[in-house]
Amino acid sequence: MQNPLKRRRRLLFVLGGLTAVVTLAGAALFIRWNTNFLGAETLCGGIVTSDDVQSAINSSGRIAEVGSQTATASSEFRCTVKRTSRFIGTEDVEVTIRTATELGAFPFTTATWKNPSTMSYFKDGASGAVSDTRGWVMLPKACWDRVGSIQGSRRIPPGPKSVAAVEATVGQGAADRKGLARLLVHAAQKVGESAGCSRTELRAPSDLSTLSRPRTTDAQNACGIQGFSLPKNSLVKGLAEPGHEQLTGETPHTWACDMYLDGSSKSQISFSVSSDANVIDGALRDSDSFRDIDGNKGVARLDEAVLHCEDGDVYFSVRWNSKYDGVLLDLAGNKPHAYAEVRRSTFQSFLDSAAGPRSCPRVTLPSE
Repeated sequence: MQNPLKRRRRLLFVLGGLTAVVTLAGAALFIRWNTNFLGAETLCGGIVTSDDVQSAINSSGRIAEVGSQTATASSEFRCTVKRTSRFIGTEDVEVTIRTATELGAFPFTTATWKNPSTMSYFKDGASGAVSDTRGWVMLPKACWDRVGSIQGSRRIPPGPKSVAAVEATVGQGAADRKGLARLLVHAAQKVGESAGCSRTELRAPSDLSTLSRPRTTDAQNACGIQGFSLPKNSLVKGLAEPGHEQLTGETPHTWACDMYLDGSSKSQISFSVSSDANVIDGALRDSDSFRDIDGNKGVARLDEAVLHCEDGDVYFSVRWNSKYDGVLLDLAGNKPHAYAEVRRSTFQSFLDSAAGPRSCPRVTLPSE
């Protein structure tokens, strides 16, 4: 009869072995589901790397490509990658990166990129900006006639007035802004090389602009600009009045201010200034819609201007959200000329106060 002590020792040895096997299996599953160990190093046809994606979303997990489209014999692409994880209680994150065709100075003129003051702008290197959920990088001007976009299964070629960019959107959670900037620049470099238009300016930024805190608007010095105020004909008591504002942090080339007006209309107005050459060239792609300012001081239209300043051209713009547009239309009695005049006087007031500190000429906007 076997010694009970020996049987116990054998049982403990077997159980210990099983525990080790289970532990190793569990560790293997954890590594498989929560890290990118032995996963793909490059994604989207080699345009992005898993390290860049991991840096952009700033969380651990498994990185995999879940959808990719590329245009035959050209540089357009659209690709979605997903980070998944198990056991650690984090939501899956998707990042979509794509080439895009935009119009004009799109970061400051379209609803897609609303709230320009909440973006972190590249301080140097490529022209770009990122937020917690999305970002853009302009491709060099030499690429604008070569790089288009993909919509559905179709390649959309670049147009005579389009601006080429690489853009990213992050679903679920918040991106790491510096990581997202790096992802975008590296993807833009690949696109530029493929299109044969890469330039040295496609560099990752050394730093990003910081974010400021929202603050109450000083009605007589709005957006922190000495003497700037919204004209009386653009405000309505109880509907659209000075409320609070947010400004970009310091950058050498780009500034933006979002004014959130108090009142039931939920109106918003955004002002922007940029000396970035790509932004200026993008705005002037549609040069037919600009009118010359007397004295060869620049060109302008209802909500944008490029002024010839001491240190080079500077771009100025204003954008109204749709709710404020409705307020202005009501103020003007839905008369197009009166509506245009209210908008013109608002932009004129901004230029009168913002141009001087940037060594730009004082101008009078052309009448419509």
